[in-house]
Amino acid sequence: MDKYTIYDKKTLQEKSSESFYDDATKSQQGGFGFRRRGSGQGFEKPKKIRETVARLIGYLGVYKYWIVLITLFVIVGTLFNLAIPFFFFFAIDEYIATARFTEIYRIVIFILIIALGNSFIRFVSRLVMVHISQRVIKKIREEAFDTLMKAPLSYYDKQGSGDIVSRISNDVELINASLGQSILETINSVLVLIGSLVWMFVLNWSLALVVIAFVPLMVIFTIYISKRTRVGFKDQQKHLANLNGIIEENISGLKAVKLYNQEASFTEEFKEENNKLRRAGFKAQVYAGILWPFILFMNNLIYLTVIALGAVLYLYAPFVVTIGQIAGVSQYSRQFIMPIANLSQLFNALMQGVAGAERIFEMIDAESEYDGDGTFDTDAFEGEIVFDNVSFGYDTDKLVLKDVSFTAHRGEIIAIVGPTGGGKTTTINLINRFYDIQKGDIKIDGRSIRSMQKDALRKRIGVVLQDTKLFKGTVFDNIHYGDFSKDRESVIEASKQAGAHDFIVKLPKGYETEVFEGGQNFSQGERQLISIARTILSDPSLLILDEATSNIDTRTEAKIQRSMQKLMQGRTSIVIAHRLQTIQKAAQIIVIHQGRLIESGTHDSLLDARGFYHRLYQAQFEA
Repeated sequence: MDKYTIYDKKTLQEKSSESFYDDATKSQQGGFGFRRRGSGQGFEKPKKIRETVARLIGYLGVYKYWIVLITLFVIVGTLFNLAIPFFFFFAIDEYIATARFTEIYRIVIFILIIALGNSFIRFVSRLVMVHISQRVIKKIREEAFDTLMKAPLSYYDKQGSGDIVSRISNDVELINASLGQSILETINSVLVLIGSLVWMFVLNWSLALVVIAFVPLMVIFTIYISKRTRVGFKDQQKHLANLNGIIEENISGLKAVKLYNQEASFTEEFKEENNKLRRAGFKAQVYAGILWPFILFMNNLIYLTVIALGAVLYLYAPFVVTIGQIAGVSQYSRQFIMPIANLSQLFNALMQGVAGAERIFEMIDAESEYDGDGTFDTDAFEGEIVFDNVSFGYDTDKLVLKDVSFTAHRGEIIAIVGPTGGGKTTTINLINRFYDIQKGDIKIDGRSIRSMQKDALRKRIGVVLQDTKLFKGTVFDNIHYGDFSKDRESVIEASKQAGAHDFIVKLPKGYETEVFEGGQNFSQGERQLISIARTILSDPSLLILDEATSNIDTRTEAKIQRSMQKLMQGRTSIVIAHRLQTIQKAAQIIVIHQGRLIESGTHDSLLDARGFYHRLYQAQFEA
């Protein structure tokens, strides 16, 4: 990815939204005056289970030999564990009942060895499976993030940032939980369920039927509770997401909240949603808390029933059952009951993992803006830009630009003016190919930008926006984003040309001063100066300025304007401006209104024409 995309992609997206997003979409993005609900999602049943599972298996295929090995380990360990009650039966009937107590120690030692071996096998299996799952999750998360870096801006227009973050964090963790724990537990539970059932019938079929008689009641109750538990936790997640949305909105817009004295209103909203979360959480936890006490009760009831009935049979029909069989079947009954509840819970966990995988795979499969990219590469542009009957709309039913044509000759300064929302900023998105036009063509040096590699194109275009973006790191790092190949002296020189050096050296650590998230420890003007220095460092062939000095005081603006004049010398420059005094010396001024180019010419000629530009000028200087 090129340096420009790294530091200005999000800002361009936000600016393009002024002509694209409807009110409903804007309200989802928050801001004072709207109630933004949480972006987190509750558990949803996956729609493409087979395809998603097959794809997950594909990720696991790299570790197929390890998975086969640990599966065998789990099978062996489970079978050994299933043999323990049989040895109890054998010890009682063959040694204790015949008073051969000296031989019992062999059985005891054997049982201890099996127990220790099974514990070791389970530990190793879980360790290996966690290692595999973490590697798989790492790969999935990297692929998802790589997709986000390559996705076109139109993808972000349709996907909320909260949903994207939720997918790459929460949904990936759901997969991790399923891979790391649920798979092994499912295999173990199925084996224990089948194995204990078989052993019970091998030892004594009549006592086994007693255990089986309780199964329908347990299954029905478990399914009933599990469904309501899932619904309860889904509601809990929904209300938790809403609560997080309220918190995020109020923290980000705290100044506006205080400015309009809306603390009480937002506090009441928070209390209302928090109360909903409490009720949903209580309901979910109550249902979840019912299942395991019921299972434990049934476990003990079945255990006592087997022993009691076995004792009656032993007293009145000793030929039907032995004491060892009673002990063995009662132990197997305990092992048999637990997997019934486990499998229901594990199924829910697995379905959540599959649902999470389905959502993250949708992200990974998103279209890349580099699909069908051009092939032409260049190290520099001469600088002639031609818009040839360009029409474009973020939504095909609503064009933002309509048949716009103009030419910016090499080295010229072209200014674009017009009312907010008229389509000025859209030209930046089109020149950089953040969006592709529906009609017409844009050419640089006589070559259509469609034929150019996007990376090569963007590397040669420097953009300074009204709202800039700083990242965590040092001031030096943020300027260095412009061109990582440049040395420290070049960074400092770029800062001097931008007028940023003076305030940077006064910082506690100078260029090594840490930048907080979003550059919150710097003023708007200081962030803008750093952004300008970054653009100067990149040494672009073409320059685009979108109200680049609007957040800077008058004295600093004059200083920056002089630096910009030097920077624009010999470079074709496009300046988008609202303050008309900044573009009076432009070689050509283009007036765009409601998506159409309605006037063009020099400052003086447009004033003489007494058209739309003249009215804009009067509104600013003669009102």
